[in-house]
Amino acid sequence: MASNFYIVFSALPAGASAEDFNSWYDAHLPEILSIPGFVAVQRYELEPAVTDERLAESYRYIALFEIEGDPDVAMDEMAKRNLSTTDSYVTLKEDAADTGPALPKWWANARFASWIAVPIGSRAVSRS
Repeated sequence: MASNFYIVFSALPAGASAEDFNSWYDAHLPEILSIPGFVAVQRYELEPAVTDERLAESYRYIALFEIEGDPDVAMDEMAKRNLSTTDSYVTLKEDAADTGPALPKWWANARFASWIAVPIGSRAVSRS
């Protein structure tokens, strides 16, 4: 297992069906996995378990990317490849040499938020 995680939260964009959004996202994953340091990903649909009424539930999905090595280096490489923001992704898609999925019609409504998860202690495991 990689030592760091890059967690991307996403909302279903207005104008996109869940099927269209998930198809695009699945086609987009190889773009991220081509970045040195990004070694694996698993996507999840979020279902509320314990909620906090002070927080609005706005994100429906997460992608949990595993990063080996220095996450700052991986994130710098992501930015160089125009894969770090919704605006830079538009720039990437304007490049005739781009080989990833086409920019979807609903892209202007896309919302993502991300965090790097860096361990702060040792991994605890069940004793059973």
